[in-house]
Amino acid sequence: MSKVPVSYLVVDWGSTNFRAFAMDRADQLLDSKEAPIGLLQIKDGNFAQTLQDLLAAWLTEYQHLPIFMAGMIGSLKGWVNVDYAATPTSTSALVKKAHSFALPWGPKATILPGVCHNYEADNYDVMRGEEVQIFGLAKLVKTNKFNAILPGTHSKHATYVDGQITAFASFLTGEFYSVLSNHSLLGKALPENPPQDDQAFLKGVLDGQTGQLTNRIFLAWTNRLFKNLTEAQIPDYLSGLLIGHELKALTSKQVYLVGGSSLCARYALACKELQIQSETVSGNQCFLAGIIDLVSELKLQN
Repeated sequence: MSKVPVSYLVVDWGSTNFRAFAMDRADQLLDSKEAPIGLLQIKDGNFAQTLQDLLAAWLTEYQHLPIFMAGMIGSLKGWVNVDYAATPTSTSALVKKAHSFALPWGPKATILPGVCHNYEADNYDVMRGEEVQIFGLAKLVKTNKFNAILPGTHSKHATYVDGQITAFASFLTGEFYSVLSNHSLLGKALPENPPQDDQAFLKGVLDGQTGQLTNRIFLAWTNRLFKNLTEAQIPDYLSGLLIGHELKALTSKQVYLVGGSSLCARYALACKELQIQSETVSGNQCFLAGIIDLVSELKLQN
């Protein structure tokens, strides 16, 4: 840990991963750590002990520091089910919904809420954690209106206008790919970890632009059957098909991609093929930029 005094700790805790950041008084990152320990691995709601164990090396010296948390940790399956902020929502509206409580070792923990979007009748969409990245993206790119895609297990398409997240939609692209690849007949007998094939991927992107999804997915079998594609090409083809179908929902020809470099690179390749202008911004950078502003607003409230 740096000799510069740590002022507060930040935790981004999702369904499958845990990330923590140690910040100084000037909101500069001093240290970070990551572990593949998500909410789904916590037994009997033992979040406090797990957090203490994960931060053990830091807490010997910084156990008095406040901790600010975001992500699925505030969901129904998390530590505390924190009520959503509804769209359109700003950073100030978000922090008003934050939930604070005392940790067993003394300091205060604050869990930020997610955001819900009522898009028709009684149908809602939700996100937790991505809203922090969207606010951070606005800060980094210094623009007051944009569309963003946050690729992942549940990809998010979001619209930001004048300091507010005004609308968003979730696409289960990553989860659907995993299910089809690992638990369907389409994935049977396919080679593990084949080399990346951009040609097969882009064929899938274009095939995903037309027709009904459950019909087009069958092409992952028939292209193999009629030897249009090899077995080793099918994973990339299927990925392209699903991402291509997801991108049909875009109403803008200009979009920011927020997330990890490898997955964003696949979306960027698909966007280029579809003549959609894209710019990739680091998900970690967006998260830190967003959480810094949210923590500042929380401190002003207290």
